[in-house]
Amino acid sequence: MAGKHVTRLHWKLFFPLVGLLWLIIGLTMSYFVSHERQRLSHNLGNRLVNVNKTVIDAYKEGADLQRTVDFIKLFTNQTTLDPLHLTVYDSNGNIIADNKAPTIPIHDDAGELLPEFKDTWAKRDTTYLHDMTMFGAKYMISSVTSRDGSIHTFAALPYKGEVGEFLSVDSMVWVAMIGLGILSFILAYISSKAICRNVYALRDFAEMISSNNLPDDIEQWRFSKDELGEVSKRLLLLYREKIKAEHEKTVHERQIGINVSHELNTPVAIIKGYLDTILTDPDISAEQKHLFITRASENIDRMAELIEDLNTVMRLQENKVAIHLRTFDFHNFVVRLYDDVRHNHKAGDMELDMKIPDGCIVTGNEALLNNALHNLIGNAVKHSHGTRISINWLREENGQMIFSFSDNGIGVEEKHLDRLFDLFYRVDNGRSRKSGGSGLGLSLVSRIFTAMGGSISAQNGATGGLEFIFSLPKG
Repeated sequence: MAGKHVTRLHWKLFFPLVGLLWLIIGLTMSYFVSHERQRLSHNLGNRLVNVNKTVIDAYKEGADLQRTVDFIKLFTNQTTLDPLHLTVYDSNGNIIADNKAPTIPIHDDAGELLPEFKDTWAKRDTTYLHDMTMFGAKYMISSVTSRDGSIHTFAALPYKGEVGEFLSVDSMVWVAMIGLGILSFILAYISSKAICRNVYALRDFAEMISSNNLPDDIEQWRFSKDELGEVSKRLLLLYREKIKAEHEKTVHERQIGINVSHELNTPVAIIKGYLDTILTDPDISAEQKHLFITRASENIDRMAELIEDLNTVMRLQENKVAIHLRTFDFHNFVVRLYDDVRHNHKAGDMELDMKIPDGCIVTGNEALLNNALHNLIGNAVKHSHGTRISINWLREENGQMIFSFSDNGIGVEEKHLDRLFDLFYRVDNGRSRKSGGSGLGLSLVSRIFTAMGGSISAQNGATGGLEFIFSLPKG
C-alpha cells in the first residue's frame, strides 16, 4: 500500500513539472514565433512602401510612370515581390499606370471611394500600410499620396505563395520546440524520481521499523545530494542513534539494578549472619552478642549510606535536585575543609596542602562541594597509598576557575581513567570491597560538579599519583 502511494507521489510530481516546463517552452516559442512573424511582416511592409516611394520619386522627376511601373515589375520578377499588384491613380481616380497583375480597385460598385482608402486619399505625402481582402484573398496594401495630391500609388501583395513562405517561421523552430519538449519530459522524470528517492528511503526505513529489522548500513544508503537528501539521511541517523541510546540506557539501567542488588546483598548477608548466630546460639556471651549487634549495625549504616548515595546520584543525573548556588571564597572553603578533615582524622597519616590564592571567588553549592571533596579525599586515603593530598589553583579559562586535586600515590592504569566516574566501577574490586567502597563515590563527584556548572576529569600526574582536574564557574 505504501509503495502505491509513493508511486502516485512520483507521478504527482512528474506531471505538474512536465506541464510547467512545457508551458514555459510553449510561451517562449509562441513569443518567438509572434515576434519573428511581426519582424518578417514589417520587413515585407517596408518593401511595399519602398515600391510606392519609387513611383512617387519618379513622378517628382517627371519620369514616365508606366515605364517606371514596368521597370519595377521587371526588377521584382522571380523574387518575393513577384506577385506584386501596383496601380497608380490620378486625383480624379483614373488609372495612370498599372502592372500586369489585376488592378487594385479603390471604388465600390457605386463608384464611391472605398472606406479603406479615404484617409490616404485625403492626406498627402503620407504612407499607409494595412491589410485588405481583394479577389477573395487577404492582401497587404501600401498606399501613398504625392505631396501635391496629383497621384495616388497603391502596392499590394497576397498572403500566399512565396509571400506566405516568406512570412512563415523556419521549420527548425518547431523541431527545436519538439526537442525541448522531449528534453523537458526526461528532465522532469529524472528530477521527480531523484526527489522521490528520499521518500523511497524513508518508506523502506519505516517498513523496517515496523518489522523491527533495522539495518546497520544506514550511512551507505543512497540519498540525493541536496538539502532534502541531507535531511532524510539525518533523520535516519538520528532515529538509529535514538534506538541505540535507548538500548544502551536499558542495558545501563539493568546493570545498575544488578550492581545495586549485588551491593546490597553483601551487607544484608553479613547482617543476617550475625543475627542468625545470636538467635541460634543460646550460649553466646553478652560481650559476643554486643559485638555481633555492633557489626550488624555498622553494615546497616553502610547499606543506608549506599542507598542515600545512589539516590543522590540518580537525582543529580535527572536534574531533580534543587541546587542553590552562591558565590564564596574557595580558598577559605578549602581551609575549613582541611580543618574538618584533620579534626575527624579522615585523612589518616596523609599530609594536606594547597596552593589557592586569597580571594579566589567561585560559584557553587558549598554542601555539595564539601561532599564531593570529602569523597575525593576518602578515595585518596583508601586507594592511593600516598603520603600527600594537594588542592591547587591552575588558571582561569572561559569563565571557569580550574583546579587540581592530586595525591602522590600509585595512580591507576590508563585503561581505567575513562571509566572512573561510571556507576559502581572499581579499579580493584577485591581491595575496594575490603575497604568498604561501593563504586558510587566518584560517580557522585562527577554529577555534583556537572550540576554546579563545572566539570571534572582524571589523569595520572606527571610525577606520579592520580590527579583530578575540576572546574567551577567564576564568581
